Order: sequence, then C-alpha cells, then structure tokens
Amino acid sequence: MTLVPGRACGGCTVCCTELHINAPSLKKLAGVRCPNLREDCLCAIYETRPQTCSDFECGWRVMAALGDHWRPDRAGIVLIPKTKDNPPGYRANSGVQIMLLGPGALDNAELPGLVAQWVEARVPLYLTVAAPVGFLAPSAFLNEIVADAVRRKDRGALTAVLEGTVKALSLRKLERAETAGLPPAST
Repeated sequence: MTLVPGRACGGCTVCCTELHINAPSLKKLAGVRCPNLREDCLCAIYETRPQTCSDFECGWRVMAALGDHWRPDRAGIVLIPKTKDNPPGYRANSGVQIMLLGPGALDNAELPGLVAQWVEARVPLYLTVAAPVGFLAPSAFLNEIVADAVRRKDRGALTAVLEGTVKALSLRKLERAETAGLPPAST
C-alpha cells in the first residue's frame, strides 16, 4: 500500500498501545504500551522492528480521502486494511477493520457515510470494539448487518444499526488473550 504523501504518525501511538500483537518476535496485549515505544513517540527498534510492525498500515496513512481528524488518536477509530481472509463475494484484498477505541467513537458524523460508501462498493467491513487489557477485541462482519439501511439510504437507521452492533459486541463474552510469553501488563 502506498502512504499518503506528507501524512505522518506525529504523536499518534495507537498502533503501539491499543492493538494486540501475538507474533513470534513481539508479544503485547491490547491496551498495553509496547516496550519499544519511546517517550518521544518513536520506536526504539524501528530499523529492526518485527515484521508484524513493518507490515502494519494504518488506514488513515493510506486512505487519502480521510482528513487529518481521522488520525486514530484524534478520531478514536483505527481503520485497519484487511487484505486476507475476506469472505467470497466481496472485493478481494480490500477489507477494512473499523476498530472503535472508546464509546465516543460513534459520534464521528462521517462514519455512517463512509460505512455506506464501502458497503455499496462491496468492501468487506469488520466492526471491532476495543476490549479491556487481557482480552481480545470482539468483532462482527458488518456488511450484512447494515445492508438494508444502506440500500434504503437511511442514515438514521444505519447509525442505529451501528449503535446496536456496538452494544451487541459489548455484551459478548470476551475471549482471553493468549498471554504466554507476554511481558507483565503495565499500562
């Protein structure tokens, strides 16, 4: 994926603090600061960082249509390109995981329109709600859940469906994250 020219992480460290990583070379729980994240918001091992980190692309950094207010630390939403394991019948290699970092994330007035645009384009979407430290974030395949509201172009219904999906995800029994080999959690 090509990075948007001039768009840099700046002070955003959401990928280094909020995402669960369970790769052979780096293990950390979601909601826990990466031990390699320096106080100046840079990576202490950037040149030799694990492949899981070098392969990661923040949607805000690769989607030119998103304004600066979509930077994850500002929006409370991380858009993660999902290029593998998308269901048949949808655009291959073009999925998006929409990870809501907190309860206010749905207040983003542009989110329903963006979701509708992607659903109409057959982009597979996954809605994920951040979980407490030690648990995996619950996720739902969004396209079929919002399809009717999108087809009717009913923004109010779409917003209600998104809110209902977040509520349903928050009521799910959370799966514990694999902690073998992880450093102790200190947020």
